Amino acid sequence: MKNRLLQIVALVAVLFLGVVAHGQAPTVGVVFQSEQSYDGYTLLPVTSSTNTYLVNNCGEEVNRWTSEYKAGMMAYLLDDGNLIRAGRTNNPNFGTGGTGGIIERFDWEGNLTWSYLISSPTQCQHHDIAMLPNGNVLALVWKAYPASSWIAKGRDPEKTAEVVWSMSIVEIEPQGTSGGNMVWEWESIHHLIQDFDPSLPNYGDPQDHPRQLDVNYQATANDKDWLHSNSIAYHEGLDQIMVSSRDFNELWIIDHSTPSDLTHTFQGHLLYRWGNPEAYGRGTADDRMLHSQHDARWIQDGRVMVFSNGNERPDGFYSTVEILTPPLNAGGTYSLTSEGPWGPEMTDWRYPTVLDAEFFSQNTSGAQQLPNGNILITEGASGDIREIDENQDVVWNYRNPIGVFGAATQGAPAPENAVFRAERYAAAHPGLAGRELTPGEVLEITTKASTCTVFPEPSCPADLNGNYFVEVEDLLNMLTSFGCTSNCDGDADGDGTVGIGDLLVLLSSVGAPCPY
Repeated sequence: MKNRLLQIVALVAVLFLGVVAHGQAPTVGVVFQSEQSYDGYTLLPVTSSTNTYLVNNCGEEVNRWTSEYKAGMMAYLLDDGNLIRAGRTNNPNFGTGGTGGIIERFDWEGNLTWSYLISSPTQCQHHDIAMLPNGNVLALVWKAYPASSWIAKGRDPEKTAEVVWSMSIVEIEPQGTSGGNMVWEWESIHHLIQDFDPSLPNYGDPQDHPRQLDVNYQATANDKDWLHSNSIAYHEGLDQIMVSSRDFNELWIIDHSTPSDLTHTFQGHLLYRWGNPEAYGRGTADDRMLHSQHDARWIQDGRVMVFSNGNERPDGFYSTVEILTPPLNAGGTYSLTSEGPWGPEMTDWRYPTVLDAEFFSQNTSGAQQLPNGNILITEGASGDIREIDENQDVVWNYRNPIGVFGAATQGAPAPENAVFRAERYAAAHPGLAGRELTPGEVLEITTKASTCTVFPEPSCPADLNGNYFVEVEDLLNMLTSFGCTSNCDGDADGDGTVGIGDLLVLLSSVGAPCPY
């Protein structure tokens, strides 16, 4: 009852502030927008909501998917226009940040077409998922093992909780509407090293076995989730998987091409790790480059981008976005000397260049490189999403207005409005091509008419109606201007006229989305 009363008081305060502040600078929704922002649609997996929203650059809703479950945690728009998301089942055995439990797929119209439950007393999906080109799904899964299992693998009993969670990566082949086959798995408990007890397996000096995980590193008697992985990404060209381990302050790369029955052997050990060489005995705390990070992903040119939250940063509570170039060899391996840590020694780029106390998120968060080179950054805990250009200037800024009490009133803050990680999809994305994307209302409560303007990216020449999809309507538009010799709307080949050449350009790409 007391908690409910406090919630009501907080809600009244928020509404009051909204009335007082009405007419001032925006506090939620689009707070800044410019023509330099990359045009597209931003997906918002709101932590406190059962809804996943897709909004344009003016913050206007163009689609919404509603689940029975709140976010658990990430969601993605697929090339066919479907949404895949993780939902939170509130599994009482895994009550910690990032818990999920079910993976769901919805069509564009919001119909649930497939779901897969990974939630039991001994395992639970969490944080993130990734789609593979073959339609299978990669998921992060916690697996609970009793203390005896870990002690038998060399963990110090005084640093072992009654139950400790192993990190598992599973690949699921969807079946029917609520089933699937697990066709591949990698699990951290099979890749341990320990220097605690020479009579037990996997005994050795961690610095001599950098591809294995030190079972006693960061271990405490009260910590079940000693690795706390929080993101997963897949690189099709390399057939490799990248995960982020927040508690080890590292990103790890794993070989997905290793057959599942060999992933528990040395063949399945880490290919690469970076961020904290102290974790494998080849550095000290002073050498740590990542601090409680999220969202490790590949970007252009084989580089890697990661959001370093900064919880344990020696300089203070500062978040950064870091870009680095792994020492990748032609065969898909990563260079490592016999005694030194994996490189690089420094990152290639950092935002912000000068640490800024105003830029800090203690959890969640991420960063995405957009097709034009801009970077979309989610400061997850505060629901703040900003887009920066190559000069690190903010060209778009949005604050999620959906909090624990629903939509906030413009002029007031949105309490507990976290977003795990937003993703921007180009207007020419295949999942959006040819769809009706009529802007709806903004998500926040407001009585003021929007003055925001969307600045479209250039479309492809044959897309005459500007929906980033070449279709029969474009053909009809071209035929109406056939024979035009000046200021021609149907000039697809750029010669100033509309004729057979333009028709051939259009016919060669009809039925396909514009590149993005």
